[in-house]
Amino acid sequence: MTAPPASPHAMSDQPDVLYRILGPGVNLSLWQRPSQWVISRELSALRASDLPDVRCWTSRASFDDDVCALLRQQDLDPLAFTNWRIDLVRLAEMFFAITEGRDVALRLETTEDDGCRRFHVDRTHLRLLCTYRGPATEWLTDAQVDRVAQANGSPNDCIIRGGEPSQFQPFWVGILKGDAYPDNAGHGLVHRSPPIVGSGQVRVLFCLGC
Repeated sequence: MTAPPASPHAMSDQPDVLYRILGPGVNLSLWQRPSQWVISRELSALRASDLPDVRCWTSRASFDDDVCALLRQQDLDPLAFTNWRIDLVRLAEMFFAITEGRDVALRLETTEDDGCRRFHVDRTHLRLLCTYRGPATEWLTDAQVDRVAQANGSPNDCIIRGGEPSQFQPFWVGILKGDAYPDNAGHGLVHRSPPIVGSGQVRVLFCLGC
């Protein structure tokens, strides 16, 4: 009997699932972890203007120092976010292990805007996303995507063949494989930021990319 093809989407409530992004044909690994109230409490007071998409290059050795520098740059006290920073370091360590320690782009953002409204593919190798507060990333299964329409710049109504997008939940950690990953051109995960304008909600987003 022929084995069924491997799923391009690896999902589990265990953190080791993130390493499955390195497998051939996998374009999403998703750790479906529970929320942490101590972190939610720290982030509850953040306003949309506090972290207006701040970013920098970072390394395994300098990661927490770089996070602290970005917070201070926005007049935020790093000591007020101790539990959040511990969690960021934990996720970063996993991402550095997966990317074999290369330097990566670090991004922190608080926003009440829609961000990337159109479903798109990252032109990167790998990207880690975790929304700590507010609605999280929406994504499409391969069967839902008209990749020709997506590549041609068509609107979302043309890109989605049918069904509703899937969506991360707060605190879930996803690693997305982009079109620049070796042998993955044309197969990167199609995703977008959730529409939230006018809802009164603030998203708190953490992103690493290489």
